[in-house]
Amino acid sequence: MATATAAPKPGSRRARHAASRRRPLWQKIVALAAGIVLLAGSFALGWHFGVDSTRYKGGILLVNEDNLLASGYVPEALVNLYEQRHSFRLARSDIYVTRETYEAMEKMFAAAEDDGVNGFIVTSGYRDYETQQQIYEESEPGYAQPPGASEHQTGLAFDVTTETNDGFESTEQYAWLREHAHEYGFIQRYPANKADITGISYEPWHYRYVGVTAATQIRNQDITLEEYVGEAGSAG
Repeated sequence: MATATAAPKPGSRRARHAASRRRPLWQKIVALAAGIVLLAGSFALGWHFGVDSTRYKGGILLVNEDNLLASGYVPEALVNLYEQRHSFRLARSDIYVTRETYEAMEKMFAAAEDDGVNGFIVTSGYRDYETQQQIYEESEPGYAQPPGASEHQTGLAFDVTTETNDGFESTEQYAWLREHAHEYGFIQRYPANKADITGISYEPWHYRYVGVTAATQIRNQDITLEEYVGEAGSAG
């Protein structure tokens, strides 16, 4: 003789489960799709409004004294330039940048070599918080950013020079970069006569990866990254 099963208590987990089992298939599919959309939306909002979101404007990371990186910030996908194929020289074997930056650098310096311009020496890339703090403390005012405000902490910037007895800005290597760097997504981050906007004196050797579209617009308009991000933010 079969034993009668007590009806589940309304609102209980068992009752909800039973109700779920009785739902038509199409309702289950709709509910699953809605859950996926909600989860994706939550993730996107979490990324957009997360700890670092205020520094992303127009899809570009802006770092300066008004937009500081956390002390524990470490960019993803850092690569050691010494371990990669490269058409440029290195001042040290421990220089790192993000992979995207490296790939753009390699294309750019290979193109320069095809044009008969070589001898580029990359002297600096990614720096951690502690290293930037030491450099800042040892530099004259206006020649280095405080820790958290440095482009080098993003892994998207590098310094470059060549063998010369004069300043880098007087070389054919600099002239080539001025003409072509934007074609590979790089800008000269701290141009002449823009220190009142960037907060940093003229640095012809410092280049930042922002992507081809942004780099081209920045060059054509003769503006800084601060000005470009401001325009991108207001346009959005």
